[in-house]
Amino acid sequence: MSRKRDDNIEIELKRLTLRRQLGIESQLQQRQCISVGELPLHTEYYHHGAEAPLLLFLPGIGTYCELYAELLAGFCAQGFNVVGVDLRGHGYSGGTRGLYTVKQAVADSMQVIDHYRQTIDGPVYLYGYSIGALLAVAIAEQDERVDAVVCGTLLVPEIAPDMLHHLGWSWIWSSALLMPGMHMPMKNFIDYDRLLAGHPAGDEINSDPRIVFDYPLQTLSSLFTHRLGVLRQAYDFRSLIIHGEQDEVLPLSYSRRVQEALVHPFALQPVPGEGHMLPWDNPDLLVQQISAWLQDTVTGV
Repeated sequence: MSRKRDDNIEIELKRLTLRRQLGIESQLQQRQCISVGELPLHTEYYHHGAEAPLLLFLPGIGTYCELYAELLAGFCAQGFNVVGVDLRGHGYSGGTRGLYTVKQAVADSMQVIDHYRQTIDGPVYLYGYSIGALLAVAIAEQDERVDAVVCGTLLVPEIAPDMLHHLGWSWIWSSALLMPGMHMPMKNFIDYDRLLAGHPAGDEINSDPRIVFDYPLQTLSSLFTHRLGVLRQAYDFRSLIIHGEQDEVLPLSYSRRVQEALVHPFALQPVPGEGHMLPWDNPDLLVQQISAWLQDTVTGV
């Protein structure tokens, strides 16, 4: 019992260090942590006003919304009611660690929208970062309440960045048929050390026990074989891809290919001098650019 208590104290101290290194201690005081559904889903709410738009945030792969508190509080200050969502199996949400399908993520997010629409009358916007962008588009295709989608890069599985990605996704799909529960280390795909190089919280993020670093093949197969409807038809929601010109994961040229291939229209906004970790590296700039697009292009806030 004493050993377990000591371990819990050590974990909590590391969490406090991570929050301090991210500089999010004051922003976290603004949030309300609200559980939704039976699972439950963990959400973090930053309130602006009952008639302000609802902006739902879906984090990047492996991460959870607390890590983006500076970004979410920034959007709230710009006039949005902001809801960060921990996907099932991620962060503080219930469910088997790292396990979900696109279909489940869509249903879960629609449940979150249902919950917050009980008290918020404004329009509904989605902002998905990295793999969260794919999920955001999938949600918007199913939920007519969504007025706009912002994608922090958009991976379209039917448009592989290169042959290596295509072969890797094919292997994941075939392997998941036989071994859906087998775990794949994400470091096989993502160089976390490179992405977080020079970030003051880099070491703490890389050792955070709430981040999912190994995914079941079932989850990855669902993501990398999902067929987005925007490739074949146009919808009513407005949409933006925002992409750092120095992105280390997907080059800007990929987003240009995606923009040209999609039937549904997406605006593309390159961000000079910024990489893939824009929500952590320059959240103020990201808030300004996305808020301006939503206010000028969609509806006034």
